[in-house]
Amino acid sequence: MFHFRKTFKVVTALVVMASLLSASFATSKTAAQAKPLKFGAIIKTEANEYWQAMKKGYEFAAKRYGVTIDVGSVPSESDTAQQLALVESWLGRGYDALLVSPITPTNLNAALGKATAAKIPVLNVDELIPADAAKSANIAIATRIASNNYQAGQLAGQYVLDHLDPGSKVAILEGLAGNSSGQARHDGFNDTVKDKMKVVASQPADWDRAKALNATTNILQANKDLKAIYACNDTMALGAMEAVKAAGLEGKVIILGTDAVPEALDAIKAGRMTGTVAQYPYEIAVLAVENAIKVVEGRPIPTRIDAPIQLITKDNLPK
Repeated sequence: MFHFRKTFKVVTALVVMASLLSASFATSKTAAQAKPLKFGAIIKTEANEYWQAMKKGYEFAAKRYGVTIDVGSVPSESDTAQQLALVESWLGRGYDALLVSPITPTNLNAALGKATAAKIPVLNVDELIPADAAKSANIAIATRIASNNYQAGQLAGQYVLDHLDPGSKVAILEGLAGNSSGQARHDGFNDTVKDKMKVVASQPADWDRAKALNATTNILQANKDLKAIYACNDTMALGAMEAVKAAGLEGKVIILGTDAVPEALDAIKAGRMTGTVAQYPYEIAVLAVENAIKVVEGRPIPTRIDAPIQLITKDNLPK
């Protein structure tokens, strides 16, 4: 009987202790959850409707998941040094993760290496940092989330193949030099059409509407029988559209862009642009936040997440 009572007292004490520990853990967990996660999201520029949409996606995700998200940007997509300074200034803000869309594949690497050293998780969004560049800068990237930009170029190229005679003259408007997403779109389009079409020009317009207008004007003057233009973003496609109209060729030249910004969709509806490869920056932002939460919680996530894309023309224009 003595042994039974003694054993019973020990078991009772252990149960009580376990209950206290469990309650303590639950209390600490609840207290931790009471403080919302805080993320820093760096986009390129709000001068472009694409990045405006991504900002709205971050804002939606912040409300949906009860987290705090600061969204930072710079005036233009040429402000690489200013974007780097912005990230540098954010390293001491106590963010649980950084969600970054660098202007070029390397312009933020110095700051992101410091973020990794400070054990701040880095999620690479849209403009991808190559694995070798990340490694050389000592950046640990939790995941890369982006559209397949090469495939975006392929979709535009296939449309041209389907709607023009072999040997037709086509041109490409490139983005900012050194920009990986723009280069991938260019390569996807060029690789698709080069054996069947005549690529008469491939010129940089630096994501800029006015530069695209000027470049297209020059291309048309040298190639009055040009049949198609692929611009690596919609801002440049809209500039090309203006040049085509000024040359009296509206409706005679296929104009394709990328991003599906509202003004481009309106131009397609009006018959001034032919199509655009839709990306979904709003959804990309939500994906980034969902995966940032998982990273902080220690849950597994893929190292690469491809966001959806779709070629939009007047035939499948959203209502």
